[in-house]
Amino acid sequence: MNPIRVWNRFWFAPVSAKPLGVFRVLFGLIMLGHLAIVSVDFDHWYTDAGLLRGTEAYETAGPWRPSILQWYQDPTTAHLFFAGTVLVTVAFTVGWHTRAMGVLMYLAMLSLHHRNILPDGGQDNLVVIFCFYAMLAPCGASYSLDSRRLARKRGTLAEPLIVPWAQRLIQLQVCVIYLDTAIMKFNGGAWLNGTALHAVIFNEEVRRLNIEFLAGYPILINVMTYAALVIELALPFLLWSRIHRPLIIAAGVALHVGIMFLLNVPLFGEMLIAAYLLFMAPDELEHLLR
Repeated sequence: MNPIRVWNRFWFAPVSAKPLGVFRVLFGLIMLGHLAIVSVDFDHWYTDAGLLRGTEAYETAGPWRPSILQWYQDPTTAHLFFAGTVLVTVAFTVGWHTRAMGVLMYLAMLSLHHRNILPDGGQDNLVVIFCFYAMLAPCGASYSLDSRRLARKRGTLAEPLIVPWAQRLIQLQVCVIYLDTAIMKFNGGAWLNGTALHAVIFNEEVRRLNIEFLAGYPILINVMTYAALVIELALPFLLWSRIHRPLIIAAGVALHVGIMFLLNVPLFGEMLIAAYLLFMAPDELEHLLR
């Protein structure tokens, strides 16, 4: 088999736009959820009436993290910027001028991200990364107002096809996240001896529920720890396999649902679960939607 032909087929052979279209809708809804979280104590984190004032936001972020909100910091202007970001995100979600809205959403999320980097975590970084890929991808080719308008113009409802290189970037990003996480955990003794979740259970700073009673069942903690490690190691490989995809997606969803109950890491798991849709073939997606 010619490796150049395989490379070109992977990145550029046309594929169905439907998985990317469903991903756009879910990702847009997740971004609206992210903005809802950002709106809490907005003035404290994102205006000069709060934590960072004057040039402090710029000095904290550094010269390579520009943001409109570093220069226009009064609450009124910041609120208008936030309202515009919400409108752009809604337009992206429904697929209205999706390409332009994707660019604007990325720039807006980047500005919020750079305005105050102090509370940012892994989920905030993933928001910006996925917004960047969504800006590059033809997200409006299916399940959108744009695709509906183009279908009427063509006079046909034929299934749209896209060149998938930007979609592949999202898929590979997901795989890198899981693989890197698994490798880091293999370098930690607590994960290899099956006790890592014991520390999580007693971490009052990040946990959602008090489940300290599980400490009385060390074998269960061992099983949960090793299961999380095995799933994270398997996901970057088995997501590509049509035979194993349903089982590994179910395992990944179970993993992230468990994390949602255990840890206060909002929307991180939701974004990764939404990205699972990009690995599905059109018939798999249609079966799931039915």
